[in-house]
Amino acid sequence: MEYHEIISLAYCGNGPEKLAKTELLFRQYGKRLLNQDEIAESIAALREAVTNLDLHMAAMDMGKNCSVCAAMPDGGCCSAYMGHENNDVLQLLMNLLAGVDIRVVQTDGVECCFLAKSGCILLFKPIFCLNYLCERIQKESANADLKLLEEKTGYLLGQQVLIEQKIISCLQLYSI
Repeated sequence: MEYHEIISLAYCGNGPEKLAKTELLFRQYGKRLLNQDEIAESIAALREAVTNLDLHMAAMDMGKNCSVCAAMPDGGCCSAYMGHENNDVLQLLMNLLAGVDIRVVQTDGVECCFLAKSGCILLFKPIFCLNYLCERIQKESANADLKLLEEKTGYLLGQQVLIEQKIISCLQLYSI
């Protein structure tokens, strides 16, 4: 597969369409990708970065803040638009490679298709979902907490980009 084909595949379509493309790639190349030490090790390291970020977010009580907002009419940033636009096939593929059971949870056209009652089912999330800090979170959080949140988020997103690049390189080689 050429680079432009991979990028077109990865970023076109809505959430369920991207998931279908992801599942196809996983069936075709999943075992080969997981046999690449560099990818397997990167996914393990990424899991650790997710855990570190989750612990910090929990300490900031962000789950409570997000739940309050989401319960309001038209509240929350986990909308269908965000679910369709912000995820991509490569990021979903990383989740499958990590053993995450990805499925369409929401079909109401209002909320993100990957949003369950307990929150997002994705381990590795889109940049917007990790990088967006609403006004409420900014106002109710200490500057030191926000700074550490941004550092942990930046590190995690940087690692996700590196793994995406490795996956793209492998997909290019596999299709030669």
